Amino acid sequence: MKLLDSISAPGSALGGGMKPGAGDDRYVFDEEAGVACVIDGATDVGAVRLFPDAESDAARFAEIFAHELLANPPAETESPQAYFLRFLLRLREASAMRARHLLEDAPRSSLPTAAATWLRARDGALESATLGDTLAIVLSNDGTISIAGDAGKPADESARARKIMTLTAAKRHEWLQDLRAIHNTEAGYWIFGVEPEAASHIVHQTLPCPPGTRALLMSDGFYRLVSPYGRHDDAQLIDLAMAQGLGALMTELRSMEADPAEDVRIGRFKTSDDATALLLEF
Repeated sequence: MKLLDSISAPGSALGGGMKPGAGDDRYVFDEEAGVACVIDGATDVGAVRLFPDAESDAARFAEIFAHELLANPPAETESPQAYFLRFLLRLREASAMRARHLLEDAPRSSLPTAAATWLRARDGALESATLGDTLAIVLSNDGTISIAGDAGKPADESARARKIMTLTAAKRHEWLQDLRAIHNTEAGYWIFGVEPEAASHIVHQTLPCPPGTRALLMSDGFYRLVSPYGRHDDAQLIDLAMAQGLGALMTELRSMEADPAEDVRIGRFKTSDDATALLLEF
């Protein structure tokens, strides 16, 4: 596995203005283990801060997630399913060690979560594990395009955001808190967090990975160029990443996010989202 290019840029805050620091996305590239991952920390909405010394709880959780991936890589013969069963236990332990409050005492809306897509190249195959709206576009050397993750999730979330953006700011925040409070429950949705039982809901895929295969691994903020903006399709996006570089695509992305008045029409909670992408070759 080779890292051909990478980029990560913070977006705007929920209430407007740019986020301080590096934002809530992080990524991992471990050439020796053949592993790469993009982690998109979910914006803080709860009333209690667990990591008040960090720029945000979302950023600190993404950092913990990335650190634990690098410190605890999978064994060469270990399946992704077995790996994440033990990894999520370690993720909870590491988060609890760094938190100022007991996780059991915190409101569920304050518990940290993150979307992530993890890739591993092994034995001529590309293994992936995803929860949330991160994804990878995979281009085989015969021109076949595949998706690791769910390309439909960003489109679904944009449709939902268009409805929610018609509410007042206070009502939007209340809705976001209510939504976060049902994460990793049978009545809600499943995401990477401090609940190890989410491991059984991870979406695992295995794709062919002959030599020369490339992948564009990204957060949903970068995938906005496809959905909802419709600027490119999947094949065009990875082709442009290879031809022009990720910096040119980031410039194009941010040029489409200059007007907050467009948020309701487009369906985006934030005018610009944290955006991260890795261009990989296997």
